[in-house]
Amino acid sequence: MLSLRSFNKLLHRCLLFLTFLLICFNEIIIYHVNRCSWQQIGCKVGNCTRILLIADPQLLGLTYSKTLYSGLARFDADRYLRQTFKQALAFTKPHIICFLGDLMDEGNVASPEEFKSYVKRFQQIYRTDDDPRFKLFSPYYQRVHIPGDNDIGGENGEYISNLNVHRFEEAFTQEDIFDYGDNHLRFFKINRMLLDFTNPDRSNNVKHLRIGLSHAPILIGGGPLLRAIIKELDPHIIFSGHWHESRIFTHPDTKVVNFYEPGVRHFDLKAIKEQQHSYLEIMVPTASYRMGKTKMGIGYAVLENHDLSYTVLWLPNRFVFLLIYLFWILFAASMLLVFRMMTRCPFRTGKRNMHYDYLSNGTSPESQHMESK
Repeated sequence: MLSLRSFNKLLHRCLLFLTFLLICFNEIIIYHVNRCSWQQIGCKVGNCTRILLIADPQLLGLTYSKTLYSGLARFDADRYLRQTFKQALAFTKPHIICFLGDLMDEGNVASPEEFKSYVKRFQQIYRTDDDPRFKLFSPYYQRVHIPGDNDIGGENGEYISNLNVHRFEEAFTQEDIFDYGDNHLRFFKINRMLLDFTNPDRSNNVKHLRIGLSHAPILIGGGPLLRAIIKELDPHIIFSGHWHESRIFTHPDTKVVNFYEPGVRHFDLKAIKEQQHSYLEIMVPTASYRMGKTKMGIGYAVLENHDLSYTVLWLPNRFVFLLIYLFWILFAASMLLVFRMMTRCPFRTGKRNMHYDYLSNGTSPESQHMESK
């Protein structure tokens, strides 16, 4: 039979081992398990373009949150973004990565020093230039960055300073692309806040498959910007974010479809434009678990000529696993507390004192019992 000391050691070792297993599962294994639910998209001809779409990562800043655990929250949110991006990168092997705005949560209010620190964190999370795996997928590791209202301002009529616009462009847009290789893809950056868009080579637009990238939705808003985009860009497809939701819009019928299934949607972009005379927009959900949404994901699109295949790489809900940590801490603490109370209860203390008295008198309980007879 185990002694109390041996049982105490065994209990502590079991709790430590189970804690280690829980940490391994929550921090490593869950991302690989979650990846098994993603839908792979193949190429029929072999000349397709894979595009990864990341919306609203919103790296937590230093201004709005000043609680005791804000540093831990920033660390955990950054690690979540890094882990999910690594999995998506290895799974999709993309040719192009599009960031659809709100790269930072406090970019529009950050001081110059804070902004530099946010940019450094973003580059460390979404690092591809020194990743040999990504260089094998796409030798040019091409990217596009769209500013969001949390990057430069502009939400609800907020003033957008030239300083905010300039420092965002200086930090992110130097490596942006507009045309992609021999696949005749042309990307247009649309800034809903400034009511502006890029169109550097208007005369040759018709030769390309035209892709609009915007932070805020375009087709659902209407107005002069939409009319200008339709007239000058005439895009085949628009990708946007901002709402932290996964939706599909069509114009002019203003149809909105929620897209939360794990499957793949297929679109004939040529037929949508030429036969249905419609415009298509896909809204990509947020990639961060800190945005108050239960569904987070990364968009994954494959273009093959005018055929578009699109799915969402749904991400694990981090808050669920943080709650598991909390419950485990409470359970382990309760176990240790109960065991400590059991080993220090008054009955056992009295019994130990009685045994000590017997030894001090040079007698044993059995001899005193015989003497009483």
